Amino acid sequence: MTSEVPQALSGRLSFLLGRLYMRALDLEARRLEALGVTVKQQAVLALLADEGPMTQQHLGQRLGIDRTTVVTVVDGLEQARLVERRRSPADRRAYLLTLTPDGVRAGEQGRGLVSGAEGELLGALDEDERRTLTELLGRAVRGQGPGDAGAPPR
Repeated sequence: MTSEVPQALSGRLSFLLGRLYMRALDLEARRLEALGVTVKQQAVLALLADEGPMTQQHLGQRLGIDRTTVVTVVDGLEQARLVERRRSPADRRAYLLTLTPDGVRAGEQGRGLVSGAEGELLGALDEDERRTLTELLGRAVRGQGPGDAGAPPR
């Protein structure tokens, strides 16, 4: 994919974000191949490592992905023995997704690989610019204004 931006689209945020998104996915996917996990599977590993066991439904809500995709992603992680489904002690009808020891290790390795991909993706920016970009994108995603950094999402 060429990195040249057509002049007619150089100021269009959707085009620039889309191009950056596609490059990010490509870089992350290529690096994560070494672990045998996909970008979505790595996101699951990272979320479970940070937030602990949760149901598939909650996982889908947290990641903003549909039920069918969650099942496919989790099935792959379960087959790779990176995640286990365990009955919830609070609700015996529900299953909690839990990282296995191999899942913890894969998640940690994946974080490093994703971080490297992000470094390559944003190589034209210095550290302050990267932090600013991340902060601004986070605020935009959460729908927060400049003074709302600690406020709950609207």
